Amino acid sequence: MPDIVHSPRGQTATEAAKGRSERSPEYRAARDEYARIRELRKVNPIAAHLRERRFELGLTQEQVAQAVQTSHTNISRMERGTFMPKLPTLQRIAAVLDEELLVCFERTVDGEVEQEFAAVRA
Repeated sequence: MPDIVHSPRGQTATEAAKGRSERSPEYRAARDEYARIRELRKVNPIAAHLRERRFELGLTQEQVAQAVQTSHTNISRMERGTFMPKLPTLQRIAAVLDEELLVCFERTVDGEVEQEFAAVRA
């Protein structure tokens, strides 16, 4: 069993987080959002990444949709993992989120996995 680490105030990280959550609605909202993102990552890592990055940048789904020139419904469905847009839309989303879209080609040669990554250019 791992050792329990206490803060200088004698609290565990869990206890400290609980206290912050009780004092700060913003902290509680962020903690809850990251918990939802962790669960989503188990079933759809792309959807989780898009949601997390948008949250980090403080953007709403409407703002992303407007910048990408798509509907709010499409952004919402992507973040729920129920819709995968075409490549050009993903490129525009990556640009709005200040990221670069990459593709990966993967193959197995003599039992070794080889991966090649390339940026998707417009």
